[in-house]
Amino acid sequence: MLVRFSVGNLCSYNEHQTISLISGNVKNHSERLYVSRDFKLLKFAAIFGANASGKSNIIKAVQFAGNILIYGANSPFADSNRYNYHRLNHSNKNKNSYFEFELLVDGEVYAYGFEICIFQKRIREEWLIKLDKSGDTSIFTRNTDTGDFYFNDQYLNSQNTNRMQIYLDDNKYVTDKLFLAEIVSINKSEIYKNESRLFLLKKIYGMISQINVSYPNTPVTGYESLSEDNFSELLNALRCFDTGISNIISKEISREQALDKLNSSQISYVDDAIEKLRILNSNGANRHNNTVRMNIDGRLILLSLIDSEPKFREIMFQHFNIHDAIFSLRDESDGTIRLLDLLSVIFANDSSIFIIDELDRSLHPQLTAHFIKTFMKIAERKNIQLIISTHESRLLDLKLLRQDEIYFVSRAESGSSVIIPFDTFKERFDKKIDVAYLDGRYGAVPMFNSIFPDLDDEDLQ
Repeated sequence: MLVRFSVGNLCSYNEHQTISLISGNVKNHSERLYVSRDFKLLKFAAIFGANASGKSNIIKAVQFAGNILIYGANSPFADSNRYNYHRLNHSNKNKNSYFEFELLVDGEVYAYGFEICIFQKRIREEWLIKLDKSGDTSIFTRNTDTGDFYFNDQYLNSQNTNRMQIYLDDNKYVTDKLFLAEIVSINKSEIYKNESRLFLLKKIYGMISQINVSYPNTPVTGYESLSEDNFSELLNALRCFDTGISNIISKEISREQALDKLNSSQISYVDDAIEKLRILNSNGANRHNNTVRMNIDGRLILLSLIDSEPKFREIMFQHFNIHDAIFSLRDESDGTIRLLDLLSVIFANDSSIFIIDELDRSLHPQLTAHFIKTFMKIAERKNIQLIISTHESRLLDLKLLRQDEIYFVSRAESGSSVIIPFDTFKERFDKKIDVAYLDGRYGAVPMFNSIFPDLDDEDLQ
């Protein structure tokens, strides 16, 4: 599970900023916490803020770090993000950007992170550290500028020490790929034989690479709930949300049919998804039955790898039990399309982590609140985590959310984004915080100037 995530020098974030899922001193809704040996973890967090405050950028930071781990610093992804350092400070161009995940794995907390000069596409430092109250233990650290590389030999038996040393020597000055990705690759499988402690590396890689990040208009979305094994459960959920869908149909199609009428850029995106699936499979990190769900030109396609070859199926829908009327995803309303994606969270496996930008987009406010309430009930019995950004102030209800589940993002005078935990304001649990939020009490709402200075404020009401 995710404990904390920190970022610095990316997009609107200059100095290090952190989202923490360690619960605070809040008593209500304790039934949905994950109880660890030393602390309690939140399963939900909501990020509020004005447009252009930086809400989406904390989500981009998680995705950026995951993509560097999977694809490396010399990939097309890294190339297209070369200018995403914090540009309001010109000196940041050649400074390192910082990313760190704190993760709970098998009851222990580990900090995995790296520093990268985004503009130079150069990984500078990388580390994995076990965190403990009695003292932290480095598992590995490396600095590509100096060539210093340390690996804790307590995680190796004597037979693997020499083999690991070869890997360390080979990666001392490697700046385009993270060591964690390299050491879990399929050609390093020999080192894991009879070495159970090293499987920690695969677990860390798998957890980060499988964080599900979703944007309002992302061309490839999750739809993980759409499995041919659970159509009946999904139909029950769709009925609860009053969509009118009465049946779900799975239809096998060819690659040509799946990619019909797509432009070269869209085809390239699908090919990238196939390649990512192959990479995750080869590293043993894919937990989702070898299937990716894709929104391809408004059609919902299930992409699977069978003997390394891509296979495609289209998911279609019937309404109100009218059997001769079958609809593609693109025929559904924006709200239904969004909901089908979001239901991935409700049906997720244990240990799944979802981060969703603008959860409320295309959803009625009551549907948004109903979805959050449904997730909260699921979280009482499942160890899944959901982090959202939203403009929906009606979610700021302390009967629904805990104080420590709320974050605000504001812009400092310098223009950089600042993350503010709501529980630092020490508000009473019965306060109407949505009104205080819209009044600017927490500093995360837009401040307007008049386009027409000769108009009085009351003229603009």
